[in-house]
Amino acid sequence: MTGPTFPPRLNHVAISVDPSVLDDDGRATVLDFFGAVFGWTEGDNTGERGNPLILYTGAPAQFVYLLPAEPFLVAPTLDHFGLQVSSLAELETLVDKAKAYQEGDPRVRVIDIEKRITHGPNADYVLTSAYIGFLLPLLVELQHLERRERPHT
Repeated sequence: MTGPTFPPRLNHVAISVDPSVLDDDGRATVLDFFGAVFGWTEGDNTGERGNPLILYTGAPAQFVYLLPAEPFLVAPTLDHFGLQVSSLAELETLVDKAKAYQEGDPRVRVIDIEKRITHGPNADYVLTSAYIGFLLPLLVELQHLERRERPHT
């Protein structure tokens, strides 16, 4: 038997939600928002108990699993899960999409783009992030990390 070919990595996030979020109207609204903003699509829940909504993120074997439950998760305001994006432009586009959706639905929460710089021994790291929330008890944090080499002295 051989060892693993990669270390354990994140596969999915499972969140218990208020059943009204996943009734027919709520499910359609969740699918519309997360599809419009993030491009997520509904996964097949055949064989799953409780009629969960599985949101495929587009990355292989990565998804958000929403299960109607009593009691459902209630989280503090800034609890979240994070997504790494490949560019600042992508991060800005996603935030813009969420803000556009927010114009028609005030339940959308956006914590706008911020940057932080961490100084390392040989390089600086710029973390750019924003938070987006809609109907789920957890926000989605978007992160872009850029390494900036410093001149050698």
